[in-house]
Amino acid sequence: MLGCCLLAVTGCSDSSDTTVRHDLVAAAGACADAVDTTLMLCKAECDRLPDSGAAAGCYSGCSASHEETGALCASPPVHFARACASGDCVTEINECLVEAVGQYDACAANCAAGNDYCRNRCLENRAAAQTSCGFLPAALVVGGAALPVFEPGRAAFLPGLLDDAELAVVEAADRRAAAHRQREVRLWVGSGNAPVAVTQVEHAFRFGVPLDSREFEDGDGRLDFYGDIARRHTSLLVAETSLKWRNTEREAGALTFDLADFELEWAEALGFDVKAHVLLWGNPPPLASGSGTPDWLRERFADADLDAGEREELRGLIRERIVTTVGRYSGRIDVWEVTNEMLNPITSWFVDRLGPTVVEDAFRWAREADPGAELVYNEWISDIFTGLGGPDALAVRDRVQELRALGVQVDALGQQGHFAPGLVNIGVDVDLSARTRVDDYALALEALAEPGLPIHITEVTFAAPDEPELRAAQAEAILRIWWGHPQVEEIIFWNFWNPLGPRSHLDLGIYDDDGNLSRHGEAVLSLLNDRWRTQVEGQTGPDGSIAFTATLGEHIARWDTPDGPVHVRFDVAGGERTLDVVAVPATPDR
Repeated sequence: MLGCCLLAVTGCSDSSDTTVRHDLVAAAGACADAVDTTLMLCKAECDRLPDSGAAAGCYSGCSASHEETGALCASPPVHFARACASGDCVTEINECLVEAVGQYDACAANCAAGNDYCRNRCLENRAAAQTSCGFLPAALVVGGAALPVFEPGRAAFLPGLLDDAELAVVEAADRRAAAHRQREVRLWVGSGNAPVAVTQVEHAFRFGVPLDSREFEDGDGRLDFYGDIARRHTSLLVAETSLKWRNTEREAGALTFDLADFELEWAEALGFDVKAHVLLWGNPPPLASGSGTPDWLRERFADADLDAGEREELRGLIRERIVTTVGRYSGRIDVWEVTNEMLNPITSWFVDRLGPTVVEDAFRWAREADPGAELVYNEWISDIFTGLGGPDALAVRDRVQELRALGVQVDALGQQGHFAPGLVNIGVDVDLSARTRVDDYALALEALAEPGLPIHITEVTFAAPDEPELRAAQAEAILRIWWGHPQVEEIIFWNFWNPLGPRSHLDLGIYDDDGNLSRHGEAVLSLLNDRWRTQVEGQTGPDGSIAFTATLGEHIARWDTPDGPVHVRFDVAGGERTLDVVAVPATPDR
């Protein structure tokens, strides 16, 4: 394996200084290439900022980070850069670098003109691939490291709910997850027989929660509690209602972003990434507490049969709404749900007046306003609802494929994850003993994956079955199917704390009204904090390395030295090769 060639200290056929230096130069070059690519990506993100002063500060930060990490690349310990057993390390490194650039070129060639988000994603993958060609240097820090507290969960008993066919689907998803949610890592600490503890502190996978700050009162501590439990387990915050049209322009022409600004600042202070929900949604009141359209807009265009002038006027208002809102937050909000439920007959207000091309327009205008943002087409599917109609997974698949054929730049497909009979969404009491079969849902998910886009699982709630143990089993099974699907990149828990949001009487929360874990909440955290989180304790071998399997994301490794405890931080990105992480001391042994 390539990492062996770069860093092994035993079994080398040639230990001459010349061979060591050649390998050292090649390995450092691979690392430096990754750092340079990361700088390009960092500056591309700065370019999204509409304020020149903010962009200049961003560039400065990129340069400082580049200088710091570049210095690490230039100073790996020589004893981790011995000649490989095959004597062909330099060739392998160079071939790997050529492959990384070739993959980037192929990726970027598929990005539509003006889609900076696509190209930036290709750059991100290129940097990860280049890192894999050599090693990942990690700066050695003297002292221990403060780690977040991860609550233990309690796994559900799936055979108590699922039949053999459903269990087989879940087990197949578990096996598939190993290929794309984990990676083999070898950590080199510089001393043999050293006890090492490795803890994952952040998932690369995006788990998220919503925020509607209107649900909190000043000074009552509830917002602090919510921020604490949410940030402990998730990294993405969704602006649930503050950026809906109804809330940014209650009176025609009178824009207000105070609520959204507060939520964004709050999220950034806690280290959340931010996703916006939603630019265009035709849901009428009172079917949702935060309807997507302002009253004045509905009154002005009350009749769906508009003449040409009215249609152009409405299109102009929509364009202004999207360009103003997305442009305001360019570089700060990275993900936008551009449209929501556009195939649902209940929420077809915009389509009824302008036809389906309004979706094409919305995506084009959002792309113009922020070329680097990720743009999402969000929809529900009737495959996981009962009692209400609307599109099934095949209809959503067909619509997304149609949009892509028309050249519409959809970056991801969002699927609402309300696992509850649909009538509960309009306040009707329904039988909650029924549920969605897990194997049937897995087929629906495969249909959504056919267009080849990343999949966001949005608005996740588990209301059925109503018996707590059975609900926990249903929730765990569905989550494992999502985790096992290579195109699923995000899961948003819509009722993370039960009192927040509508339908709290159904006990939807991961945390209950009193702030304690619900039974299905225990099952969720058993996945996030146990099954899907790296936690390793072991000992380095005589060569000073320890090998382990890591879930993708940010990690901390700690061990003791004669001078006291030390630690390193490092990020495990996806890749097929073993990732070699090298602890680089402050004064490296050259």
